[in-house]
Amino acid sequence: MKKIPVRSLIRVSLAAPLCIALLVGLTSSVKDYSLNTTLIKSVLIYFGILAVAIYNLLIMMGVATRVQYGSRRYKIIRIMLSFIGLVLINYLLFRYLLHSPLKPYVIPDWYEEVPNRNAWPFLYMLHWIVVNILVVTIHNYVTLSQAKADTELENARLKFANTEAINQLLKQQIHPHFLFNALNTLKSLIRRHPEKAEEYLIHLSDFLRASISKGQRDIISLKDELKLSMDYLEMQKMRAGEALKFDIHIDESSLTGKWLPAFSLQPLLENAIKHNILTTEDPLYLDVIQEGEYLKVVNNLQVKHLTEGSTGCGLMNLSERYRMLAGEDILIEDDGKTFTVKIKILRHAGSHHRG
Repeated sequence: MKKIPVRSLIRVSLAAPLCIALLVGLTSSVKDYSLNTTLIKSVLIYFGILAVAIYNLLIMMGVATRVQYGSRRYKIIRIMLSFIGLVLINYLLFRYLLHSPLKPYVIPDWYEEVPNRNAWPFLYMLHWIVVNILVVTIHNYVTLSQAKADTELENARLKFANTEAINQLLKQQIHPHFLFNALNTLKSLIRRHPEKAEEYLIHLSDFLRASISKGQRDIISLKDELKLSMDYLEMQKMRAGEALKFDIHIDESSLTGKWLPAFSLQPLLENAIKHNILTTEDPLYLDVIQEGEYLKVVNNLQVKHLTEGSTGCGLMNLSERYRMLAGEDILIEDDGKTFTVKIKILRHAGSHHRG
């Protein structure tokens, strides 16, 4: 979720009025004002612009608590409140200053040349509307710059996380232990079931090819990720037999135009197989279920007492990639009987998938 860069906005809100106040002070000295008058004018201008900047910052923070920050509605409400509130406040303020000792310092001399005194409040408000436009522009520049910097950092983190995930995946997939099991299974099938051996070899070939070719992408289609996962499950099924049962509950007509982070589904299936007991008497049940905009991977829990070596960072890595890509986390549920991981289906193949 995007956040308002409060610290950066406070810094620029303190610095920008100072520059304008110094400029006003230089202008006043040129007009032969006394040093005392010049200082008072500069101080009042500084605190006036600072008040406008803080007012705008408070509006940004207040609106963000009720409306999604950065959305079109947020921008419209923020601008409306900023200018409407500023006009009302300055109109009342002008009425007060007109009869206060500060009048000579805040009401320009040339106002006296305007015959219609009723126009003075509008001239005064016009000055502060121009100031507010300047403040809003500066704030927008800061927020856009911060958003750009955050996006660049996020993309760098995502590329690193994605590369690390792919490297870890390839290590696991082309690890001697994986290949040893795969070739052992293939050897056994060739001897006992030659027709199944050919099928196994096709799945293995497709799986390894997809692991390498699609490993260069951040996002792949749901259809491709399912194909990769099915190849993996079919190989494990041939190896485990009736000890592994799986089912895919996805409408094929919904596969078009749907996307997932590369290698997000297959590792979830692998983790379930890796960390649970598989026996004919107590088979492992794996279900991949589409639930609206989400995919659920559900398995019954029969955890091994001694599991294979694991870095323990698979789910954390996937969680980090989802936070950066979709602005939300994966959902994990463990009720003691089943273990469920819920991941969001992305709506397009671009770099931003935030709601």
